[in-house]
Order: sequence, then structure tokens, then C-alpha cells
Amino acid sequence: MPISWNQTRVRVNRGGRVRCEEGWRLDAVFSEQLGDFDLWFVWAGRGTMRLRSGTLDLAPGVCVWMRPGGLYLAEQDPAHRLGVSYLHFDLLNPRGRTVNAPTAVPCEVHELWDLHYCDAVMQRIVESARRGGDFQAVAETLLRGLLIDLEARAEAQRTEPSGGILLHHRQTVMALAARIRESPGDVPGVAELARAAGYSPDHFTRLFREILGVPPETFVIQARLERAKQLLAESGLSIGEIAEALGYRDLYFFSRQFKRHTSRTPSQYRATPR
Repeated sequence: MPISWNQTRVRVNRGGRVRCEEGWRLDAVFSEQLGDFDLWFVWAGRGTMRLRSGTLDLAPGVCVWMRPGGLYLAEQDPAHRLGVSYLHFDLLNPRGRTVNAPTAVPCEVHELWDLHYCDAVMQRIVESARRGGDFQAVAETLLRGLLIDLEARAEAQRTEPSGGILLHHRQTVMALAARIRESPGDVPGVAELARAAGYSPDHFTRLFREILGVPPETFVIQARLERAKQLLAESGLSIGEIAEALGYRDLYFFSRQFKRHTSRTPSQYRATPR
């Protein structure tokens, strides 16, 4: 059953970030002695892990939410040693009692396309927990947020049509989507985006639509118009300067496209942006 986060807090016990030594492996003793939750995130290397549910390929972006009573037997590829961040923690109910029952965690394995985000957050949690004092509260608040995020992403992947897409495809497309959002006025054509990602234009367009729900051309337009609304509301740039900055060569085309998607002209939006 899903965790009731408004009635649950987190207690960080210990954690770290390591590059596994040659000959490293996770054997049955670890599983037998696991008395709390362990969030285990791979940021480098290759390997395999056997769980009660089957065998998992370990690669950057794979996150395992281990729980007491589970089975976690892991080995690394000797040529690609694993880099792992880990956090041992308890979940506490409003009375401060631990709720580490296996049924309390709805999803054991997570695959994250934005591995730098998870790695950075986990590093901050580890550093804050080591400092103790007021920083312990920082660590526990950050970890609670990360766990909620993981659960929400897992639920989204279960309901999205892109749930079966391989992780590296998702990582590639989502990285490009982030690039488009960051600088929508400086986006090359679909053919060039596809070539840079290593796909044919048709295959890239199909993947993009399956993962994000719209084709890349539509996504670019949406990103440009969202940025246009922000610039109209918050900057002193003229409408012509905004259009040019966002890659529009024709001011009238920009105005027509803006009105078609927002039901207001740029001038009307600037006057009443809410």
C-alpha cells in the first residue's frame, strides 16, 4: 500500500558514496542483517543484482529501495567497477515508531534518467547527516522529499505509455527536453536533434512522443511560448526582441502562434499576465 507521507517522517541512520573495490560483492549476510531501509543508487559502473523478484542489471541511474526481509545479492563487472551512493534510514509514524515493514514500500526498483539530480541530493544528505545538529533535520527533510519523488515517478511510469522504454532512451530524450526548456530559442531542427542523439528522425520523433506525449516540434513550440510568457511578464524586452530571442524571424507569425495557444496577443498578455 502507498505510504501516507503526511503522517510519516524519516530518520537517517548512516550513508556514504563509494567506488566499490576490486573483488567487491554483496552476499547473503548483508540481506540477513538488514534491519532498516537502504536506498542504494548506482552512479557509475556495471553489474547485476539478484532480488526475490528476479535479476536486475546494474547501471548508472538504477536505484534500489532495499527493505528488511528482501534479498540483495550483487556483483560488479570487474572492468567497470560500481560507483554507489547509499543511505540507511527508518520511516517513523506519528508516534515515532518505526514502520519498516516490507509492504510499506510500493516499489523496490527505480530507474532514473536524471542521475545527476539523485546523486547530488544523496551527497547533500550524507554530508548533512555527518555534520549532525541542525543539519540532521536538513538531511531528513531532503531524504523524505527524495523518497516522495521516487514514489511519484514510479507511479507515473506505471501509468505512462512509455513505461516499457529502455532507460537509456528515456535518459537521452529527457536530457534533450531539458536542453530545449533551458534555451528554447536556440534549438536545432528535429533532424539535427535526432542525429546528435544517434537516432533516425522518424525513430527519434516516435520515442519523443511516447516519452513526453507530444512530438518534438510541438514540445519546442510549447517551450518557446512558456518562455515568452515569462519574458512578457517579467522583463523589459520589447515584443519584437522577445520574438527574436526565441528564434522567430517573423514577428507577426510569433504573435499569431502566441494567440492561437493562449487566446491572447502578446500585448494583451503583457498587460494582464495572470
